Amino acid sequence: MARGDGQVRAKWLRSGAMALVCALLAACATAPSGTPSGQMAQADPKPGDGLGGTGIQMAQEAGDGLGGTGILGTISGFGSIIVNGLELEYDRATAVETDGRPSALEDLKVGQVIQGVARRKGGELYLDSIEMLHAVTGPIEAIDYDAETMTVLGQKIRVNLGGDKAAIDNFKTLSAGDAVDISGLRQPDGTIVASRVDQRHDDGRMIVRGLASNVTADSVTIGNLTIALGKDVTVSPVSEGSRVFASGRVINGQFIPDVVIGAAALPFDRAVKDVSIEAYAPTAMGGELIVEGVRVEGAALPAGTGAGDRVVVTGRVTGADRIEATSIEKVRTVITILRARGAMRPAAIRPNGNGVPAQRPERVAPARPVAPERPDFERPQRERPERERPTEYLPPMV
Repeated sequence: MARGDGQVRAKWLRSGAMALVCALLAACATAPSGTPSGQMAQADPKPGDGLGGTGIQMAQEAGDGLGGTGILGTISGFGSIIVNGLELEYDRATAVETDGRPSALEDLKVGQVIQGVARRKGGELYLDSIEMLHAVTGPIEAIDYDAETMTVLGQKIRVNLGGDKAAIDNFKTLSAGDAVDISGLRQPDGTIVASRVDQRHDDGRMIVRGLASNVTADSVTIGNLTIALGKDVTVSPVSEGSRVFASGRVINGQFIPDVVIGAAALPFDRAVKDVSIEAYAPTAMGGELIVEGVRVEGAALPAGTGAGDRVVVTGRVTGADRIEATSIEKVRTVITILRARGAMRPAAIRPNGNGVPAQRPERVAPARPVAPERPDFERPQRERPERERPTEYLPPMV
């Protein structure tokens, strides 16, 4: 196993253990009553209890290292790192990872989905940790330029280019076989709405994350990909509807995992007390509100919110995979950021609108220019002076 995957395994073993402790503690507690459904819940305004307008009650500054705010959402800007409307600061102590592997702050890009834990310092939110989470990485299996969809590792991906001609032309430079990193969130039907697409060099390693379905003792399904489970690759148990992460390689047309990790729907350790989570509104509007496997109490979806609309849920953790919401906000539709190296390809191998490589135009060699005639220059004649030659000397006859 690669060293990086070993680090992923060790990290998630620790996370799994903490999640188990959280579940045991929650089972012993009584869940608080929520506000009646059908109305918007708002936090009581108290000076200094949170970040204005976000509905998040921040952990008090203390030296015990407990508390913190768990954040899951899309980077929308910089200055500080802006996620879910929160301005997140960072310093040298901020731990940075990409899909479980050590990374750097320079790797952060607008449109990436991140998971982090922040703490208040001097009235500002400072990140203790931040991790870039790709929904799926790997080669494109199929692509539809007109519908703006593609398939990667059995996952259906939809891009929204907003009618931008340059972005559409850039999208058409991608083709089946190109390796891409997809950042985005899943709609209720499992479709990944890409907030960012980055073409990359194919190193053979692929990852996929999502909610588990059709879980058996031997396999789990993510989207349209069925993954075999084995004792040698499963770091923590996978259950129906839980989050699951898998990395591996495709061998002979089959995805062979080297790491499979199950996790709770709330992907934070038990020290986290407050959360801000971006997700898509569920299909079922009645009854309990469950967003990405998390039961949300105390607030309802905003009026006019439909299935598949993007929302940000903020609130306080009250139990295992349970939130007492202080607000639910509908946010605008995401426009996909596309970074494809295909724009640098020769035009002859770029696909046309039907996905067929364009024909190389006939190349006509330009006529060789005729060398100009050189003008005739009359070379001046030099007159040599006449010299008398000495008469031939003949020796005297003896």
